[in-house]
Amino acid sequence: MPHSPRKSIQRIGLVEDDPVYRAYTSSLLKNRPEVELVHAWESAEAMLADTRFLLVDLLFIDLELPGISGLELVSRLNMLQNPPSCVVLTSSIESENVISAIRDGASGYLIKTSDSQTFLESLRQMIMDGVSLSPQVARMLLDEFRLTPHQPAARHLALKILTSRERQVLDAMVTHGSAKGMGEALGLSHETVRVHMKKIYQKLHVNSKSEALAVLAQETQS
Repeated sequence: MPHSPRKSIQRIGLVEDDPVYRAYTSSLLKNRPEVELVHAWESAEAMLADTRFLLVDLLFIDLELPGISGLELVSRLNMLQNPPSCVVLTSSIESENVISAIRDGASGYLIKTSDSQTFLESLRQMIMDGVSLSPQVARMLLDEFRLTPHQPAARHLALKILTSRERQVLDAMVTHGSAKGMGEALGLSHETVRVHMKKIYQKLHVNSKSEALAVLAQETQS
């Protein structure tokens, strides 16, 4: 089934177990004309039991949730046919958590802050560009680049943070010339393949299939 056109109003959800921060963030979202807050849940289990989460375009997820963790929730949602864009919202800046979250399908990683303008700017960036990182996270990723002297850093990290499905799609580009062919090989619709290709291009910072394949070829040569 073809994807319906993206509405200008973004439907947003929040999974946050801290009632104070949940209320604070919810109030910020409710006051933005470009978004509609669908609901704020206190746990991953509560969200998954509520069919309203299927209406969400963009989901903010706390990393340290009771029960199902934020990382596991991101991974589960990424396996849906049409997953929402997931943004981790946390106090942790551990490189392992950042890389795991992005690899599992997160489109953004934001550090919790009481600065409402910083949060709203990150929200705007997420809506406009589909990706958002806190400055501290961006600096940490740059440090990861510098720790990889024997391989071009951007290529190394970008390929590392592809999800397993995105890596399958990238590998399928080598032998299949179209999204339809890749979809048939992977058991996916060609529309779903195109969604994965768009995310791959964003993560690899490329604009075409040939550029993505060039990145993959460089990996095999290193």
